[in-house]
Amino acid sequence: MASVILKAFLMAIVSSNVFCASINPAALFLECGTNVTFVGASTAAVAIMGAIFGYYIIRLKSFNDIFPKVMKTDFIVTAMYFGVAFTAPSLIASKVMIWLFGMWVLGMLLAPFNKEKTILKTITEYGSLVALGALLAAHFIPALQEYGQVYTLGMMVSSITGVFGAGRK
Repeated sequence: MASVILKAFLMAIVSSNVFCASINPAALFLECGTNVTFVGASTAAVAIMGAIFGYYIIRLKSFNDIFPKVMKTDFIVTAMYFGVAFTAPSLIASKVMIWLFGMWVLGMLLAPFNKEKTILKTITEYGSLVALGALLAAHFIPALQEYGQVYTLGMMVSSITGVFGAGRK
């Protein structure tokens, strides 16, 4: 539930930046006009999708023993994106919108397969979290900002492999 709430708030921030060109609440409610509908719809889509996937995941027996680890990694990744969304919303907005939907679809659905924990899967889990943190930090280095689109793929892959690697016992 906490992860879905954080994701919905994260989507409100980035969609406000995309549709209203600012994350300022005054700009959202006073200057955005009809784009407020798009911000609301985007946020509602994440909340509804979170409820549907949450209902789906708690019904699957294959998630019973890996659920805490998958949720821990999902929450860490969400918190990393959330922190960057406040400091660099224009740089991170498109990546967050792609990740919020791709993460659940790919990461959560693939997590229960082949549950044996190996050293490679441990490296995948923790290495991808470190890689994601490094890619997010690279957005703040002015000399590297021109390569922003190159980071997108790395951020998506490391986010998904973080959850995929966490789904092991």
